[in-house]
Amino acid sequence: MKRMNLLKWIALPVSLVAIVGCGGNKTEYTINGTLTDEAFEGANIYMFDIENSSEKLDSAVVTNGSFTFNGKLEKPMMTTLVALSKDNKNRVIDCVLEKGSITIDLDERMVSGTTLNEGLQQMMKDFYEVLEQHEKDYEQLVMLYNESQTSPSKENRDVAKTKYDSILAINKTKEIAPFEKAYDENADNILGAFALNQIVLYKRMYKDINFTQLDSILATATPVVKNFSLITAELESMRNLEKTSVGKPYTDLDLLEGEAMTATKLSQHIDGKVALIDFWASWCGPCREEIPNIAEMHKKYTDKGLIVIGLNVWDKPEAKQKTIEAMNMTWLQLADSTKTATDVYGISGIPHIMLIDKDGTILVRDLRGEAIEAAIVEALK
Repeated sequence: MKRMNLLKWIALPVSLVAIVGCGGNKTEYTINGTLTDEAFEGANIYMFDIENSSEKLDSAVVTNGSFTFNGKLEKPMMTTLVALSKDNKNRVIDCVLEKGSITIDLDERMVSGTTLNEGLQQMMKDFYEVLEQHEKDYEQLVMLYNESQTSPSKENRDVAKTKYDSILAINKTKEIAPFEKAYDENADNILGAFALNQIVLYKRMYKDINFTQLDSILATATPVVKNFSLITAELESMRNLEKTSVGKPYTDLDLLEGEAMTATKLSQHIDGKVALIDFWASWCGPCREEIPNIAEMHKKYTDKGLIVIGLNVWDKPEAKQKTIEAMNMTWLQLADSTKTATDVYGISGIPHIMLIDKDGTILVRDLRGEAIEAAIVEALK
């Protein structure tokens, strides 16, 4: 279930826009939209720039089940429209802002009317059709995974793992195909840039792409793709991930310590020690699932030379402190003061648990579950 939900998250509209191209005369666009759900009557609909998700480009109001946007632009750009009802419901859709008359049905989450929007709609339709087909494989995948982990027979475990890996590989190939097709057909426009960004996000989730591979792709890409800020941000993140990969020295961070939020540096706490660092946030379910494991490592290995550090990121101080108290997180707690810690380490998802050796060498990254203790035991030998 988690796997399928994550795939859907990648493809759902989440502030994904870029402004690209060269200068020229501005062209006009019109968006005629419908949203007949009564919960949204009188609601605001906001248009956001995906390159800068905090920048609201425009807004409209749903009146008698309809809304309209009009404007001028120099070149096509990707936008996200977000409708917010008074009872906290929302409807979200991606749209290519381009010359012409664009039609949006927010009840059905469909966009049409112009060439690039027709292409966007087809890409997402193809993707969701593949996901629906693969939902049928989900129970079988769970069964095979469990058998590969728990079967008393090594032969049975190996057979189950081979079948599991085979189905997963086939599904991954099919799921990414709609984005690859859209990129091949639109490599010289903003939709192609959007599609390639989806490919990169998808492949990063499965650790199927690295900095060198993406850099090579962009070396021959068209300017509209090469300059798409979401892709360049991914490239920088992957560059940082490579700089801080296993075997490389850790990078120091300016952080805040404890409830008093006193300025400190990571190096002040870990130099000369084996350090387990847990990047976490209060709202992150998987982070909370790992906290009992972290607590156990703190209890068992602190007296044997390990320092355990919780590094709170992407969070609010009050939420962080409430979780620390509720879950009895008694080990050292630091917080990201500059909001760049995850960027420095190329971290795109949390929890991210890292082990650093006494000499500052990164030993292991992205630890989870039982692998945490195994890595610690090896490091403390």
